[in-house]
Amino acid sequence: MDPALDLLLDQLARGQRLGYLGTGDLQAHVEHARAHCGAARPEPGQRWCDLGSGGGVPGLVMALDEPDVEFALLDRSERRTEFLRDAVRRLGISDRVRIASGDAAQLAHQPEHRHAYDGVVSRAFGPPGAVAECSSGLVKPGGRLVVSEPPHLTTRDGLARWPVDGLAELGWDFDGLSGGEPTFAVLTRQPSHLDVYPRAWKQIRKRPIF
Repeated sequence: MDPALDLLLDQLARGQRLGYLGTGDLQAHVEHARAHCGAARPEPGQRWCDLGSGGGVPGLVMALDEPDVEFALLDRSERRTEFLRDAVRRLGISDRVRIASGDAAQLAHQPEHRHAYDGVVSRAFGPPGAVAECSSGLVKPGGRLVVSEPPHLTTRDGLARWPVDGLAELGWDFDGLSGGEPTFAVLTRQPSHLDVYPRAWKQIRKRPIF
């Protein structure tokens, strides 16, 4: 038995009971998060952000598995971020995992988050355009955005969900789909002359770039 994994599963089970994590087998959630980490490929010394961390997947799993990487877990809900703070404390990783509560579109303009991350992972934050726009203010040039995608996507599906023109306006290149099942969209942040994003959340929702 792995004591660290057992403790992690306990925290995920608690998040599931509170409604912060979807139903289903907890080990399957962990394996999905580990596949997400494999697609993201964080490196020692880097800083990564879990956008819309919710019940801590993939952020808690990645933070526990990658002891040489710093993480920030962002979520709008104060209740969820309070759960995440407690889970991080119980897992003994408070020294390298930060929790931020608030509107991601606003947090992305704050100095401590603005272009502060080597990469962002996101599992269930919102539609592609919203994820790309909010992340554009979080990821430094050359960094990556790795998003969990619906199953059975083809390359054509991926290009439809992540259109080149819309991504270019936000400063992203679409690298393609990683993995088979589960599937992840991988994007790379490029320098952008329109470095004003993200807009306010209401604008993102009402007038998406794509």
